[in-house]
Amino acid sequence: MQNNLEPGGVRHSRINTTRRSFFAVLGLFLMPLFVLKPVWAAPQHEIKLATLAPENSSLMNIFNRMNDELQKATNGRLGFKMYAGFVLGNEADVLRKLRIGLVNAAIFTNTALTDINPDLRVLQVPFLFNNYEEVDDVLGKVRAGLAKGFAAKGFEVLGFPELGFIYFMSREPIADLPDLKGKKVWAQADAPMAKAFVDSVGVSTVAITAPDVLMALQTKLVDVVYNSPYYALITQWYTQVKYLTDLPLSYIGGCLLMDKKAFDRLPEDLQQTLREITAKYIDVLVKKTRQDNDEALEVMLKRGVQKILPSAAQAGNFRDLSAQVIEGLGPQILPRDFLGQVRSELADFRASPQ
Repeated sequence: MQNNLEPGGVRHSRINTTRRSFFAVLGLFLMPLFVLKPVWAAPQHEIKLATLAPENSSLMNIFNRMNDELQKATNGRLGFKMYAGFVLGNEADVLRKLRIGLVNAAIFTNTALTDINPDLRVLQVPFLFNNYEEVDDVLGKVRAGLAKGFAAKGFEVLGFPELGFIYFMSREPIADLPDLKGKKVWAQADAPMAKAFVDSVGVSTVAITAPDVLMALQTKLVDVVYNSPYYALITQWYTQVKYLTDLPLSYIGGCLLMDKKAFDRLPEDLQQTLREITAKYIDVLVKKTRQDNDEALEVMLKRGVQKILPSAAQAGNFRDLSAQVIEGLGPQILPRDFLGQVRSELADFRASPQ
């Protein structure tokens, strides 16, 4: 047996001492990183927030940062309890839970909220927007009116996130309306405006839920689908298609809603702080969503998906048919006053110097 007085034992003793010294010094440098972030107790006012964003995702990271800043700004008086992923069910399930008070707030895509506020259908009209600059300009002018519509139904709007633009993705190139003929097109039940357009083309539609689309593509039950690039990437839809039509089919926005009774129970200073901080982080979330969609499209293109860019005339054919479909929808489905307002705002923006 070797004792510590032998050369090897002395060497090991010195190494161990050196290691202990190193970690002690390292601990002094790292300690501020751990003590600077307070560990909050359960807040006096806790908001139960549901989101379909997966746990540990970049989106949930944004929500967690939002919660940290909210608790810091209110000295721990107000905070969120997060329910991530599909732990509370799909959007319809979460909306039911919000209505009966099992959660206080939730983030939805607009497609889940059109029965509450039909004005949202206008924003999903196919080929309405050409780019995000148009979206941002119009939304900036109509948000207050949308918020009033939700308030009348018992909801406080804390922000407008988004899914982004959705695009046709297909096995064969789709550049013009005739290219859809003879194709089996997915008919998304919770995107009524896009579905109305697809139905009008006179193609064979396949009505299935989004989780079943990958299998439908693999078994050739459908030939054409539509969604955002990011969604197509994370669900692996892109592995079963060869083309993406570079013409935004529809814009899908979202809302962060809070039960108005729960919001009104908060002290006024907390209401204001909540509005300011959620607005700040929803802006961060929108930028991240757009970045994710751009990056997802690049990944898809690098992995073999080809981009199809319709000519001006071909794009015009899509828009002309969309206009015919919209004119055929009754005001109980598509509010005419709001449609006129959005079209007017769009015309003004397009006519102004950019």
